[in-house]
Amino acid sequence: MDNSVADYSEQIEKACRLYADLGFATTRIAAQLVRSGYPLELVRARFPQLPASAFPDPPAVRPRARAAAGRAGAPAPIQNLLPTVEPSRAMPTAKAPAAQSQPEASYIVEQGISFQYVPLIQCSFPHADPRDITTFTRRNGWLELTLSTTRHDMGLPYGVPARLLTIYCASEAVRTRSPEIYLGHSVHEFLRCLDVPITRGERGSLRVYANQLLRLIHCAVSIDENIRDPNGRTGLHIRQALFVEEARLWWDEAEAVGQGSSLVLSSVLFQSILERSAPLSSAAIRQLRKSPMDLDVYAWLVHRLFNLTRPNTVTWAQLSGQFGHGYTQPRKFRHFFLDSLKRVLAVYPDANVKPSAVGLLILPSRPHVPRALGMPVR
Repeated sequence: MDNSVADYSEQIEKACRLYADLGFATTRIAAQLVRSGYPLELVRARFPQLPASAFPDPPAVRPRARAAAGRAGAPAPIQNLLPTVEPSRAMPTAKAPAAQSQPEASYIVEQGISFQYVPLIQCSFPHADPRDITTFTRRNGWLELTLSTTRHDMGLPYGVPARLLTIYCASEAVRTRSPEIYLGHSVHEFLRCLDVPITRGERGSLRVYANQLLRLIHCAVSIDENIRDPNGRTGLHIRQALFVEEARLWWDEAEAVGQGSSLVLSSVLFQSILERSAPLSSAAIRQLRKSPMDLDVYAWLVHRLFNLTRPNTVTWAQLSGQFGHGYTQPRKFRHFFLDSLKRVLAVYPDANVKPSAVGLLILPSRPHVPRALGMPVR
């Protein structure tokens, strides 16, 4: 058995354990492995008890991918926040997943749609560096989100990078239906996937995003949500998970055939992302990426208006509780929120909202992303 076959076999075993933990049946695990780009013959060898009909046809490799096969080729720069990463047989230890043959996967890419985990829309990361703070809690109605760090010397994720990183992870999880998130050949390549200009130095993007990625990897999330059944009985639903169970990161751009950066989302978080993610416009995210407040307001507005059927008023106190993040004076928060709302409405002009003395009146509006079968919006 050569090294590449051994590497693939090890990856297949790890993926099998993850999918089994998620409750996947054997036939579903085998089909998912083939759709994710693992060699069909190795998957069949792993599941000799299954009939040939249980294995779908492998995803087609497009001409551009064939040209890149056999070398440590990085995916070309793209203009979409949600990248379509081509598979490469030269990177067995952190293989770029092939785009699935499922209709919703190709639809997501063609329409330029990204996703964000809904609890992170309702209660987001800190806007600025929380410095020595090791836990951060936000409340929004029936939901309370607490972020904590497993490395007190590392700190919590914050600002624009934290939002772009989680949008990327949620988007890839929804697109590939896999907890393993491919980050590219190196941090350089990952920043190109995010369409972030590469700069060096103390405050350069390389250092900032590498630090924020480590903060996210060492971050744990706790979601406490009040629930009610059809009979009116109330209760509490609690989810607790690390963001990432495992990660392999390569910092420089040196050619290293067979190596790539990747992370594996925790099984609890991965399943929750599949169940509770909201679609966003990738183009809008690129235009609003200079401000964490702009990204938060945009994601919240798109999510709230997606299925809104009647007018609703959100008070300034409620908005401040969700987006305030350190604004001690209500007038200051209102000023900054309205300023951010102007930029959001510039990219989402169909949003029907009206500020008032009480708060923000939101009315049924045309969704900013097309409705499509299978998109999780809860």
